[in-house]
Amino acid sequence: MKRFVVATLTSLALLAGVASANGGSQPTGQIVFGMNHFCQAAGANGGGRQPVDCGKGEVAVVNANGSHLRILTHDKVTETSPTWSPNHEQIAFIKPKRHTSDQIWVMNADGSHQHALTHFHTAPQLFGNDVTPALSWSPDGQQIVFSAFRNDQGGREQLFTVNVRTQSVRRLTNLSTGATNPVWSPDGRWIAFVGAVAPDRVYLLSARTRRAHAVGNATGQDLAWSPDSKQLVFNFRGKLTLVNTAGTRYHSLRVWGFTPSWSPDGRWIVFGYGDYVKEIRPNGQGIRHILYVSSKKGVNFQPDW
Repeated sequence: MKRFVVATLTSLALLAGVASANGGSQPTGQIVFGMNHFCQAAGANGGGRQPVDCGKGEVAVVNANGSHLRILTHDKVTETSPTWSPNHEQIAFIKPKRHTSDQIWVMNADGSHQHALTHFHTAPQLFGNDVTPALSWSPDGQQIVFSAFRNDQGGREQLFTVNVRTQSVRRLTNLSTGATNPVWSPDGRWIAFVGAVAPDRVYLLSARTRRAHAVGNATGQDLAWSPDSKQLVFNFRGKLTLVNTAGTRYHSLRVWGFTPSWSPDGRWIVFGYGDYVKEIRPNGQGIRHILYVSSKKGVNFQPDW
């Protein structure tokens, strides 16, 4: 299982219009992401006070130029893995539940009509706070693919789908490598994923035949598709890298970053790193700072455009 933190914060400040000299036109649309505030717990054996997750994490949206931040969830648990539906009218996310599996929830883009899509009790077991990101919509908006354990004994995760209308769950994979970090290609042909064992190989699963093959020698985490379904961007040893679906052409953006997501028009890639949520052109130029976060008591994570 892979765990990571994108940025820590005590307060959130919006930085609209902060750009490099190669910034170009203003990006449009909305970005959904998770934001968290940590509590301070007493340190063990006289040690310093350590931050702990006290259930103050929420799902939020912000305009792509850094303006108009809105928090959509208000409860006592930390939601994770927020992701837009293809028409940007709904947001799926993972909501933890004590003493049983976490559940997949869905809400409208304005935060209204929040409801559980799954009701797992025994299998599969979904633990959204451990593996991120874990959800991806099918291009027709009818299904969500996710990674989960087959039972509460752990082991290697596999891929499943849930039907948004009927709430029926189907297992897609039974791979010895396991499968995490699924992302459905915009053309519907493939589900890219990362094997659950080292060295984090990147694979493509045919949505039609359910057969999987490796994407060349690509290894990494945090996969995201280009809108034309011809490239993947991912985190390779901390730096954002592009690869074509054949695994024959690689291009490093030469920036450190996590959980990238492509803009719908294909002109930007949003990602998190350090004290910022940023965006960059796919050619590695034109970095902009969308959100600034000072580094102390929380996290911003998993932006999805």
